[in-house]
Amino acid sequence: MSKNLGKYKQELKTRECLVQAIYQFIFQESNLNCLIDQFLKENTPKKISFNYFKKRLENIFEHSDDLKSITRSTKKTNGENIEKIDEAIIWLGIVEIRANELDHPIIIDECIRLAKKFSNPNSYKFVNAKLDEWLKKAKIS
Repeated sequence: MSKNLGKYKQELKTRECLVQAIYQFIFQESNLNCLIDQFLKENTPKKISFNYFKKRLENIFEHSDDLKSITRSTKKTNGENIEKIDEAIIWLGIVEIRANELDHPIIIDECIRLAKKFSNPNSYKFVNAKLDEWLKKAKIS
């Protein structure tokens, strides 16, 4: 069965913008309002859901210390530190799971899509494994 993501364009674009904003924050800690303003200026209400974008980004900023502790202790199988873009995608996945608005498999599938779009070719496997691992540790079902 093929995926029909066409009717979810706004949600998909909003999550892509969220990953980019989270990446920007991880790379160089930015002010929340500056990030929100930047992405609102660069996008239209038809492209992204501003309310959803702002709500998720506020949640990420609120829990950034916890999210850092979860991902910074993570090493890739070859012993390297996690790439910042993968970290951003995992942060979004964790926040989405905690929000409990979508089924977990849908969130993980979306994070895999984001990893395939923004990261290196095999990162989606790493993102999938880390989100599964976090779900088990957090005992979220």
